[in-house]
Amino acid sequence: MKFVLDTHAVLWIAESATRLSPKVRTLASKCAADDFGIAAISLLEIARKARTGEIELSPDPASWLEDLGERFQILPLTPHIAWRSVELDWSHKDHADRLICATAVEHKVPLVTHDQEITRWSGVAVVW
Repeated sequence: MKFVLDTHAVLWIAESATRLSPKVRTLASKCAADDFGIAAISLLEIARKARTGEIELSPDPASWLEDLGERFQILPLTPHIAWRSVELDWSHKDHADRLICATAVEHKVPLVTHDQEITRWSGVAVVW
């Protein structure tokens, strides 16, 4: 694995969105699927967005999420990642963002994100 994907990056790569930066679009087209990891918490974020109608997943959310596990490496929440997420020197209160960042830090790979809060923090290498 070479990168961890933030939740929005997962969704945008899956739909080949134009919102992806040229750099990320190139990475997505040239890298193998197993070069990308997804923090387990992103599955919950995506499921919640589908349940509330913020996004539509076809053919259905459960199948879409299952397919995601076939396309990318799902990275489990481990005790080390959980602890690292609360130990980050960062005032950000979003637990999902903290877990996603801690996952990238724990695996020693950059995080693919457009999130400016994460980029400003600079506690994790960011690719965008």
